Amino acid sequence: MQHKIYLSNAFSLNMLDLNPEIPVPVRLFVRPMDLERVKSLLELGFESAVGHQSTAEILSTLLGVDVPMNRVAIKLKSGDILIVFQLGIRLNEGQVLSKEEVFELYNKGQANFVAVEIV
Repeated sequence: MQHKIYLSNAFSLNMLDLNPEIPVPVRLFVRPMDLERVKSLLELGFESAVGHQSTAEILSTLLGVDVPMNRVAIKLKSGDILIVFQLGIRLNEGQVLSKEEVFELYNKGQANFVAVEIV
């Protein structure tokens, strides 16, 4: 079976392929990823689940690959990898950051990548 690699700017429990009829525990493995490791994983092929055009443009610049905006609902299966780009700060309600502000947060270590896998 082919495992998928996804790139997103968020993680939600709704992304897990859970079946309430057959409740089975799910164990997640979450680990920080540096930029070079993310780039090497994405070279294997990936599906974008980045839901905002500005975020897709920022990630395209940061990663050096085309990251299309793609508002999709994904369901992770065992062996899939979700790479999440996340801010390490909580924004005010309705606050939208410019590209420059996101890059500044990344350069300060206040935005990073994590990998989420079902194990």
